[in-house]
Amino acid sequence: MKQSLLFLSLLIIFQYCSPANKERVVLEEVDLVVADSLVIDHLGKLYMIDLKEDHSEFLLYDILTNEFLRVNKKGDILQQVNRTGDGKDNYQSDYFLTAQYLDSGDILIETFGQQFIYDGEFNLKEKRKTPYSPITNRIMGSTVNLPIGDLMFSSAFKTEENRDAFWESFGIGYPLLTSYKVEDFSIISRTEFPKESQMVLNPGSYNFDSPLAVYHKDELYINFSSSPEIYVYDFPSMELKRHVPLQPGENYKQNTPSDPNENFGSFFNRLASSVYEGFNFSNGYLITWYKGAAPQEEVDALPRNVVGQPEFQALAKKYENTYYQVFEGDRKLWEGAKDVKLSSCRNLMYSKLKEGEEEDEIEKDYEVFYFYELNID
Repeated sequence: MKQSLLFLSLLIIFQYCSPANKERVVLEEVDLVVADSLVIDHLGKLYMIDLKEDHSEFLLYDILTNEFLRVNKKGDILQQVNRTGDGKDNYQSDYFLTAQYLDSGDILIETFGQQFIYDGEFNLKEKRKTPYSPITNRIMGSTVNLPIGDLMFSSAFKTEENRDAFWESFGIGYPLLTSYKVEDFSIISRTEFPKESQMVLNPGSYNFDSPLAVYHKDELYINFSSSPEIYVYDFPSMELKRHVPLQPGENYKQNTPSDPNENFGSFFNRLASSVYEGFNFSNGYLITWYKGAAPQEEVDALPRNVVGQPEFQALAKKYENTYYQVFEGDRKLWEGAKDVKLSSCRNLMYSKLKEGEEEDEIEKDYEVFYFYELNID
């Protein structure tokens, strides 16, 4: 009898401590808390473009005045300068793709086919043509480039290569993911989209969103916004080490290629689909987030000859929920909605709003960025 009870006790202990049971453990709730903030005595419309790794300085851009602001961690404005258009020290365009701090302290601005390297006070040091064309549908702060030490990660193709063939193949089989030396553009390595990604499994036009990339503990983590996985690469060899299936829940609607023959098809497709908008690491956990999607039948009921009409905007606002996922290693611990939309830049998660706060809800005579972290009790 004693032996039977001992066996039963050991069996219960084994069941509760086994990996299979551990997989069933799910957190009921997690908190996104404001860990710090950056308050700037400035009125405009600031966007965070980049920051130094130690958070000693932030590079912001005011889209109303076309000015860059260098701001220290206390919120003091160190410099406010417009470098658009022609003229000495300017980057000879009204637009830029990326603007980022280099490890040297210099600032690199990439436009269309050119790079401009400034010192830390926006004095132009070097202007050069780039042999690569970054693949992105965003300007003024794209995530298509990520400086890592004296190297660069980019999603790009060589400018001398056949652009028509690239677009006809939707980039499949093309080594877009590139590491190169900032100093002389010499390539370290190039590789293709992973075979597990949606772009390979279901080829077509995904608008070529810039990959979301975070360099963490000597590994390069990449997410393609239309594909629910994170791929982990050795850098700079760009050797794929592993991937993390994100396995989003029922609120996620898989993005599919747009019909190139349909007017504004990509906009309606985007409205009815989910895309990943960011990820980062906080307190030892991986956190990802994606946008919700409007039901297909409601999207199909919209007029198809115009985008941006009140009905379109109202439907987008109705289903603009942001859903978060928390992982420990490869294991998902939690998924759910939060009433705040985060952005990610290098090793920082931030928003211009507190959780539950509406834009323009409170009139302010300053601008603020709230820095968030994950809290799990």
